[in-house]
Amino acid sequence: MELAEQSHSSSNIYEPIQNWNQKDLGLLTGERGMYKLAHYWQYALVCSGFQVFNLDCAIRFNPFTITEETRKQNLAPEPFLEQIQIQRAFTPYQILDALQNILKEKRENTIYFMLAPCKQFLDGDVKDDEGIYLLHLMLNFIEKFPTENIPLLIIESWTYSHQNFKLFFPKLLRVSQTLWELKTEKGLSRIRTRKTSLTGA
Repeated sequence: MELAEQSHSSSNIYEPIQNWNQKDLGLLTGERGMYKLAHYWQYALVCSGFQVFNLDCAIRFNPFTITEETRKQNLAPEPFLEQIQIQRAFTPYQILDALQNILKEKRENTIYFMLAPCKQFLDGDVKDDEGIYLLHLMLNFIEKFPTENIPLLIIESWTYSHQNFKLFFPKLLRVSQTLWELKTEKGLSRIRTRKTSLTGA
């Protein structure tokens, strides 16, 4: 299997989501700022007529970020927030159950976000061997989203020091057809996009 890779960078926070092929599995990562950026993208998607579903795995969703963005445009926040659903999951098993339910439901006109999905699998209450097994089980579910034509964006930090994350994250990068990397330098943010497509078997 060969991988064809294209990449470019942008300082326009909305450009990446506007150009995203929703058939691709998307991953937004970086050291910081990713979750706030994801809120802006959700605002843009609602403006485009989509509904948004957040599987929030570490209490990363903040409705006030959406509210601030709508008020900048002199718009009432309520109609936007009504199009954004949040389901919180606090254990690996809740995350896996939620992914299974999403794959079964296949809601139309809905973009799915997973916020910080790895964190619960790295918790001290989860044994290392169980954690890595469950992470790979989660990856199996995630890989089904493109084949089921369910748009999914994963928002995850790259800064976890846990050994299981170091083993797992490269695999998550590999299955992501569109990777966005948020970099902040000298107070300026830039989004690097890597588009990977399969060119052969």
